[in-house]
Amino acid sequence: MLTFFVTLGVVLIDQLTKFLVRLFMHVGDSFTLIPGVVNITYVQNDGAAFGMLGNARWVFIIVSAAAIAGMIWFLRKYSDRHLLLTLAVSFVLGGGIGNMIDRLFVTDEAGRHVVTDFIEPAFVKFAVFNGADSFITVGAVMLGVYLIFIEPKVEKRLKAQKTGNTGTEEYQNEDGAGTQDGDNDDNGI
Repeated sequence: MLTFFVTLGVVLIDQLTKFLVRLFMHVGDSFTLIPGVVNITYVQNDGAAFGMLGNARWVFIIVSAAAIAGMIWFLRKYSDRHLLLTLAVSFVLGGGIGNMIDRLFVTDEAGRHVVTDFIEPAFVKFAVFNGADSFITVGAVMLGVYLIFIEPKVEKRLKAQKTGNTGTEEYQNEDGAGTQDGDNDDNGI
């Protein structure tokens, strides 16, 4: 259920911000949101992330649809594995759905299907992007953190559960008696 609400929240935030930009701005309009940090600049692109590979709309729709289906399957199977994993994949999924909605339903004045972009970093020369791209990027970073720092621990725990081992080890305390890690002896120390 968390997966559904996080993914829906990402899609709603993405689509609402894009809608507001299209409603109140014209393509090419720009204003400073945070001086020296970020501008809001309305651009449209017909390519992949950051406008790459324009005019390849159907390729991106097919690849995105396959990726979305894969993430839905993954979340249905592994959403109980760890909260960070669930959030990371839900962010990427919501961002993918948000950009897919644009590719299918948003057109420019020439009738080409486009993705609405509006977030422009002011401190570095970089592409203009949108909320969906931001969630995809944050989700990918979270996924990296999960895979590097948490997944090995999760795997160890799951392996221990599968073999019936609780993951605790016996050791000898000062008086020579064997105890297990996590046992409370000597006033909880």
